[in-house]
Formats: sequence, C-alpha cells, structure tokens
Amino acid sequence: MVEVISLVDTNVLIRFLTNDRNPKYKALYSFFDSLEKGDIKAELKLIVLFQTVFVLKSYYEVPKKSIAKALLTILKLKGLKIKDKKIVIRTLELWNTHNIEIVDCYLIACLENDKQHLLYSYDRDFDKHNIRRKEP
Repeated sequence: MVEVISLVDTNVLIRFLTNDRNPKYKALYSFFDSLEKGDIKAELKLIVLFQTVFVLKSYYEVPKKSIAKALLTILKLKGLKIKDKKIVIRTLELWNTHNIEIVDCYLIACLENDKQHLLYSYDRDFDKHNIRRKEP
C-alpha cells in the first residue's frame, strides 16, 4: 500500500497565523492540534515556508521576529515534516537575529551545515558569517 503524502499550502499557514476571524479557524485549530499530537502527518515544502514569510511580511506587515517565532513553533509540531529541518530552523534563527533576507539566511545555514560547500556571490555581506564565498 502506497502511503499518501499530505502537503500544507501557504494559505493554511497564513489563515492560522493571522487568525483572520475566518469561520474556518476552528477547523484550522483542530488541524494544527492534530499535527501537534502527531495524529496526522503532513509535509511543509520549503517554498511554501518562504512564501508564507513573504506574505506575512509584505501583505500583513507582521514583524519579522513574530514571523520567525511563529514558524519555529510550527516546525516543532510532531506530525509536520520538512526536508532539512535543522537547516530551516537555523535559517529562521539567523533571519530573526540579523538584518538579512530570508533566502540569504538559508544559504548561510546550508553553508554552515556543510563546510565543504562554497558560495558564488558578489555580496560581501556573506563574509561576516564564516562561510566560504567566491566571486565568479
């Protein structure tokens, strides 16, 4: 029997995190409660996480620290899986504490995780983070 992999969409995260007084919030709360208990399992794709950050920051004007804190909490849910969770958590920690764009934080986290990697970039700000960078 093939296991069905459930994915979580950006709008589910946005509606839950903004508590936008949507009639569906009760069902959303139940869904996330089930994820927390591990009663259901779902996967969060990295692109969905990044889109959630973008929407919360740009459209809802949620402060960066609040977004990072909320997403770090969601990533701890027992039933929620995300590829390279350690790197994603480090990404959010960097983003929360530095004035760096989220994608740059992700690159730094990836490079910290594997010191053999090299980043090709013209952005000298990466040099502040003890990673290997080279201009093309």
